[in-house]
Amino acid sequence: MKLDVREIINAVGGRLLCEDGKQPENSPLVTSISTDTRAIKPGALFVPITGERFDGHDYIAQAIDGGAVCVFTEKQNSPVSKIPLVFVNSTRRALMDLADYYRRKHNVKVVAITGSAGKTTTKDMIADILSQKYKVKRTIKNFNNEIGMPLSIFQLEDDDEVLVLEMGMNHANEIHELSLVGAPDIAVITHIGDAHIENFANREGILHAKLEITDGLRTDGTVILNGDDPLLTGPVTAEKVSAYKVLYPSSKNILAAKPIGFQETRCTFIWRDKEINLTVPIPGSHMVMNALLASVAALELGCSPAQITKGFENFIPPEGRLNIFEANEMLIIDDVYNANPASMIEALKVLCRKESAQRRRIAILGDMNELGHAAKERHLETGAFAAESGLDLLITIGSLSRHIYEGFNNPAKSLHFAELSDFHHESILKQGDIVLVKASRGMAFEEIIKTLQRR
Repeated sequence: MKLDVREIINAVGGRLLCEDGKQPENSPLVTSISTDTRAIKPGALFVPITGERFDGHDYIAQAIDGGAVCVFTEKQNSPVSKIPLVFVNSTRRALMDLADYYRRKHNVKVVAITGSAGKTTTKDMIADILSQKYKVKRTIKNFNNEIGMPLSIFQLEDDDEVLVLEMGMNHANEIHELSLVGAPDIAVITHIGDAHIENFANREGILHAKLEITDGLRTDGTVILNGDDPLLTGPVTAEKVSAYKVLYPSSKNILAAKPIGFQETRCTFIWRDKEINLTVPIPGSHMVMNALLASVAALELGCSPAQITKGFENFIPPEGRLNIFEANEMLIIDDVYNANPASMIEALKVLCRKESAQRRRIAILGDMNELGHAAKERHLETGAFAAESGLDLLITIGSLSRHIYEGFNNPAKSLHFAELSDFHHESILKQGDIVLVKASRGMAFEEIIKTLQRR
């Protein structure tokens, strides 16, 4: 990255704060963008973000000491500095506008992914496949909001050919803004579920929010939708995507999906007379569907079936998402990154596959957050599903997960703890057990994983 300060000011509609309004002589080029002074590098533009409990403007001096050569500010009374201070009405908006400008400077194809579940995994699948043919950049970790997505765009280099972006949301209109900045050539929607339903009346509201991914889609763009999802194949979606090429990969395109051991699934897909053979190194039927969606996206960008197969050989599942490992003669399913009703049920299906029938099956489940008005009902439904799944022991932790315990309705095979600190595994878990650990991120269930690894 090499951006002139005046170029940045024009891109964001900013104003230089100095006595004469002119850029200081010999101002160095900006070579990186940062919103965090802890990661600031010499040559950076520092963008202070203001939140409910913090104000990044308080750290401007620290950013300058760390090597920042330019700073955005929302405060017109900021003191004149030895480096350019650029006044903008909103640093968040300016960050997005600069990302939009920077993306347009690079001739890249953009693939955007959203959905109530599976976004990050599908993003990484697509990027790994496309890397067999192109120079690819992807969303950093799961930096999928108005702060994170711009930082992912700023990775672009002159020789990059494809950018794979994950787009997330909590409220309506968020993906709309992300899509306008990302301007995808291909938009992929994995699933419509109850994640973040606290901010919507129902799943149809979530559907509308996810379909905003097409708002910035190029006029000749392609939309790839999970053909097994009734909302994505319904009339609301059809009307929204009618102007674009639309593809509906579904279970009809999965010729075979055979589990190999406990973690892998060997798959054969057929898409437009092309047969694709690959191994998905992460369990679950929903992961097979994600792999199909990723494969179709890659085919749209000219990848061959052989390149798709190779891409999956290099695929490493994101941390905390159905990662399976052995510890102290137990098999642990680490799915602690996050949780919603759909992903919780899929994880239980993985735990209770026939391959685990010789082990004691234990699920340690915690609260699923951001369900709002649907929270009690969805937790009860999850408990009822767990009761039918073949569990040997259910352990629930947290106030909301009490409803999972109630829905399970079998005190002889279940335990509930109000707080994570109340749970002590030593007297409960045994050698040979297979243990699923899953909850929303706010529950900090990664501490359970660390404890089991240390045991």
